[in-house]
Amino acid sequence: MNNRNVSQKGGLDFLLFFILALLWSGSFINIKVVVDALPPIFCALMRVLLSLFFLVLFFTWQRKKIFSAPAKCWHLWVAGFFTQALPFCFLFMGEKYLAPALASIINSTVSIWSLILGTLIFRDFSQWTPIKVGGIVLGFIGIILVFAPFLHGRESSWLGFCSVLIMALSYAVGGLLNQHVIFKNSQIRFETNLLQQHLASIFFLTATSLSLETWPTFSAIFHGKIIFSFLYLGLMATALAWIIYFYLIREWGAVRAASVMYLVPVLAIVWDFLFLHFIPAGSELLGVTAILTGVTLIQRTRKPKAIRFEQSTAADALNS
Repeated sequence: MNNRNVSQKGGLDFLLFFILALLWSGSFINIKVVVDALPPIFCALMRVLLSLFFLVLFFTWQRKKIFSAPAKCWHLWVAGFFTQALPFCFLFMGEKYLAPALASIINSTVSIWSLILGTLIFRDFSQWTPIKVGGIVLGFIGIILVFAPFLHGRESSWLGFCSVLIMALSYAVGGLLNQHVIFKNSQIRFETNLLQQHLASIFFLTATSLSLETWPTFSAIFHGKIIFSFLYLGLMATALAWIIYFYLIREWGAVRAASVMYLVPVLAIVWDFLFLHFIPAGSELLGVTAILTGVTLIQRTRKPKAIRFEQSTAADALNS
């Protein structure tokens, strides 16, 4: 691949990175819409079901082989549990008590947990470069600055906070499993990975929702605002977003891809301003600046050539 193609590919990756941040930042307001009217775990289940429906249509249109079961299918189900089932469950429950922007701010700690857990679980010390650590620390400081004004608000429930924090930890574990276990097996097709993880999520969310909640009637679901929010969550913020996110994990690694979580609260505050007329305080604006600077430092970190070659080989195998 010549330098021009590498540059174009790098530009596309950054564009997808920003699109992913836009999609996920808009999900928090839509989650708030549905959980204020319906049981939270049921709402998470609807999000995954709709996403699976759209992904099956998309892969069928591409004439891809879907729903194949590899020899170690349970690896995909474990990854799906941490990447989607568990975090969606706790995110939707958390937003019963938290404002959308606050939930997105807690969500932005995924990069920090990815770095720490990647070292503890997989003994991956490659990410501990001074620039990357500096970017993560600066981003974490920005998160604290943005989070501080919410501490005394009526919606700052510790139950909601802990729920969304568990979501962030789950996302980190799921991303690491995909990077270190799933994507290293070139025999597992991308669409197989994604669909199997969706199936694992659906089984878990269905069993959990039936055990803990009373499902709503059809008349409670079929309202214009709720239908739009479900379609956005299923199609844009899950089906399309997971395709982009899995691609970035494969190309960049879990820690760098998870740095999208730093941009999500920044954009979520923008959405809150546009739709809820929320104006951030001075400390929040300072925090936003710190977060953006931290993301820049993380993205400037270069990978060793051996790692880049290995991931390029894996990408070529997956695309063949």
